[in-house]
Amino acid sequence: MIDLHNHILPGLDDGAADLEESVDIARRFVEEGVATVAATPHFNPFRPDQNGQPVRERVEEVQAALRSRRIDLTVLSGNEILLSPDLPDLLRSGAALSLGDSTAILVEFSFEHRPTFLEDTLFRLEVAGYRPVLAHPERYGYVQRDVDSTADLAGRGVALQLTAASLFGGYGQRARRTAEHLLLRGRYACAASDRHHPEQARSLRDLHNKIAQLRDIETADLLLIENPRRLLDGERVRLPAPVEEPRQRSFLNRLFPRSSAEE
Repeated sequence: MIDLHNHILPGLDDGAADLEESVDIARRFVEEGVATVAATPHFNPFRPDQNGQPVRERVEEVQAALRSRRIDLTVLSGNEILLSPDLPDLLRSGAALSLGDSTAILVEFSFEHRPTFLEDTLFRLEVAGYRPVLAHPERYGYVQRDVDSTADLAGRGVALQLTAASLFGGYGQRARRTAEHLLLRGRYACAASDRHHPEQARSLRDLHNKIAQLRDIETADLLLIENPRRLLDGERVRLPAPVEEPRQRSFLNRLFPRSSAEE
């Protein structure tokens, strides 16, 4: 499996505190069947103190430590980037990093308000040749209130990324219900751990099993193996077909009764 969202690099954000914790995270990934990860420390364009992070140097440091311990995990560079109007320029200058030097970039939005500059920025990213991967849309309040608002994002070529803890209920029931809804609707292109520390219950093996339980093994493989590889290789992703059986539709109705939009 391939993980495109985690905080394995030491001392850069709220993820691994030091190199030994990075190694412990790597061991956990390997135990779960993960072969490649793109390290994605936070990059906030609105906070100058987060600029100039030594991401590539830390990747080399972690990779060397893993080789010396015979831990078979490939670590690629990247960032989890808070979307801003100047993101195309930040990528062009190398201040913000794509996933494994591919055309795919991991972005996150404000949790409460849909960015007013979203459409213009997406257009300029597309012109520049980048493919946005949106981290944990199920956690955004405006998506929880209107899950179908993600349809236009998928139509604009944004790859939606499911985060493990959301599907496991780690961010509350609204995030879990939204994640299940988007999964059944076939909106997700990929899934990832967003792991910050080794002891977190964010196993990709468990996530694969959970997706297979809610959908099927083919969808689990698509989100955790095939599409992450496609993103790193600059290829188009495949979206799973929505579940349309009457039993599943009634299940969605139970998950999202009409009154839930008013909560």
